[in-house]
Amino acid sequence: MPSILRRAGAAFCACAAVVLMASPADAAVATPMTASNGHHTDVVGVERGAAVRQHTAGQTASFLDAHAALLGRPLAGHVAATTIHPAAGTAFIDKGNDQGAFATQSAHTDVHPTNGGTTIYTPTLYSAGGSCIEVTTVYTNTTQAVEAWDWCNHINFEASVAINSSFVSRYENGAGSYTTEILKTGGNTWVAYLYNYSTKAYDTLYTSSGTSQAGTTGWDVNELYSDLQSNGQSYACADMAGKTFEANGIQVDLGGTWQAAAPGNSDTRFDSGNASYDCSSRSYQMVTQYNHWKVVG
Repeated sequence: MPSILRRAGAAFCACAAVVLMASPADAAVATPMTASNGHHTDVVGVERGAAVRQHTAGQTASFLDAHAALLGRPLAGHVAATTIHPAAGTAFIDKGNDQGAFATQSAHTDVHPTNGGTTIYTPTLYSAGGSCIEVTTVYTNTTQAVEAWDWCNHINFEASVAINSSFVSRYENGAGSYTTEILKTGGNTWVAYLYNYSTKAYDTLYTSSGTSQAGTTGWDVNELYSDLQSNGQSYACADMAGKTFEANGIQVDLGGTWQAAAPGNSDTRFDSGNASYDCSSRSYQMVTQYNHWKVVG
């Protein structure tokens, strides 16, 4: 009997350890790089170039439409009156010496929008200072991925890695989030990295050089492009039910020094006033000004 109790106790402790590992308070923590030092391995499973442009072709117009308010101009022509494309979160002020942005962002393997006209882009990160790259978390009815959008060259999705078991085992922190950094590495060259929690190193997602077509302010926001149902609510409401979407530990690199996003370097200029996505069950909160926001419900 004592041996059975010992085994039961050990099993209980093992289970408790699993629970503790999965709790946000005990999640693994990544810190940003101050410079790109040496060679970085590619993100495991990443696709780039023409193959990505081909399989994301159906997302391009919605991504541009969703960004119209962020950029202050229409990008993809006519937007249907029955769609919404709200945004809310952190806006990075152009300080003149911006060299990067960093955040730990939620990622889900089980978010599958059922409506073909709905794409969830949340969280999505773009550094102030004229970054060539935006790193966005994408959910469509066929895709769950972390993707890099190139604002300097193709003006398109140029890199993609699926959010699957391989991604979770390497790039998530034990609490359902991944860490990404966008860094200016010299001249007009920008690199997007994902932090590999298994190797404790940054892996390269995408590199691009040139002049950005997205301006010099930046953001880490939650964003959506969605059709509306007859009741006036987004089709995405059911898809997001019970899920938390958030960005935490948001930082900006100013002149080579990382600083938490805060008043003085950030604000909320891109908030559209519809942060709950026309979902009566969801609520948005800026938890800590301006380095942690989340949407729940």
